[in-house]
Amino acid sequence: MNIENVPSEKNFNFSLNTTYGCGGSADIAYFPKSIRQAEAVYNYLTAKKIKFVTLGNGSNVLASGKHFDGAVICTKGLKGIYRYGNSIFCRAGTKVGALLKYCIDNGLSGLEHLAGIPATVGGLVYMNGGAGGKYICDNVIGVKLFDGKMRNFSNKQCNFGYKYSTMRDINSLILGVRLEIKPVNSEIVRKNVGEFLEKRKWHPKGKSCGCVFKNPEGLSAGKLIDDAGLKGLNIGGAEVSREHANFILNNGARPEDIYSLIKEVKRIVNERTGIMLEEEVVYIGDF
Repeated sequence: MNIENVPSEKNFNFSLNTTYGCGGSADIAYFPKSIRQAEAVYNYLTAKKIKFVTLGNGSNVLASGKHFDGAVICTKGLKGIYRYGNSIFCRAGTKVGALLKYCIDNGLSGLEHLAGIPATVGGLVYMNGGAGGKYICDNVIGVKLFDGKMRNFSNKQCNFGYKYSTMRDINSLILGVRLEIKPVNSEIVRKNVGEFLEKRKWHPKGKSCGCVFKNPEGLSAGKLIDDAGLKGLNIGGAEVSREHANFILNNGARPEDIYSLIKEVKRIVNERTGIMLEEEVVYIGDF
């Protein structure tokens, strides 16, 4: 349970470590660089009864402006990709961009639909993220995680659903993911990645968490917000994007501005349609 050699940072700043670019601080953050270090940090915090959150690239979260009285386990240092026949094992902190570069360099297809998602592989699996109607669960063979014991969950055990996995409901640390791939010509992979990146060019520029709301079954959250006339609605420095209504941009906002705008959008859409939108963004801390 010795964590002396694990890189750490006191007064961790969420605004510097999330794509929203805002948020308060946490007592301390740990940056394990190996699975053994990650285990040690988890065991230490659990034994000391110190509450903690896990953070990858910080691309789908909104951290409160209040101080978080606890710790952060930041998995960005858990990098590495290893091939095993028609599958690869990716450590949780590997960014999607690095994963796809590996696939291009080695002629491995099947993951191109992830292109342009600003996430780590661990965060993507935690949320069952994806784009264009395709999700990471379609590629997952298994997930290595730690909850006091080392566990290897099969795809079925992950119980994947829309923006959901079992890992969202258990106090565990995702360490790595085994993904199915198909060997092809590298140029085919490069072309496919380029096409998916082209499709994402329309995404609004600026600081955001990506899409804020889940799509109700058979409907588009962005269209519901747009039809309610909410593009451009703002509270403080938070604004509903005029390009894509499911994005809320940080134009110098406090986290509380963004949170209030999210609640206001939900209220108005529900008032006009009877549909209560559900957040995709994950909250950290108290609002």
